[in-house]
Amino acid sequence: MFKFGFIFFLLSFNYSFSISNTVIPKNLEEKLDKVLIEYFNGFYDIKEPINLSKEALQESKLNHADDLIFRIKDKKSNSIGYAYLGKAKSKVALFDYVVIFDKNLIITQVKVLIYREDHGGEIASKRWLKQFLGFEKNQNIIYKKDIAGISGATISAASLTNSVNNVLKTMDILYQLKQL
Repeated sequence: MFKFGFIFFLLSFNYSFSISNTVIPKNLEEKLDKVLIEYFNGFYDIKEPINLSKEALQESKLNHADDLIFRIKDKKSNSIGYAYLGKAKSKVALFDYVVIFDKNLIITQVKVLIYREDHGGEIASKRWLKQFLGFEKNQNIIYKKDIAGISGATISAASLTNSVNNVLKTMDILYQLKQL
């Protein structure tokens, strides 16, 4: 009986922990940390997950349940920006990307972290991704108007554009709800 109770305790503890804390795969977290260190020139010290209220979750434009938003802090715990870790759909698989915002919620970097298909990887090009820089939380991005298409990566390019557009809307909603 004691063994059964102990095992049940361990399983319930593990289950409750996994519900309240989304676990990022180690390889993805390493890539995210590398991008944050490079972007913030070593001033990045803490990436603090932002726990959203029920209202914020309902109103947000989160694409997937495991999309995450982090408050980025320096060594003195001052907020220096935000990072949105998300997934977008390519032709048959999902790919991981990060959108980095300054503290005024202006996009300062977009990077594809893991792309899982043979075709369409051109969306990871720094030159193409630069088109997203400078967009603010209350702006709308239109594919093929604000962001150029890519021959051979049409689905992925449109998907990332739509995803980043939803990120902007989400950040605007969270700002209005005082979640950021």
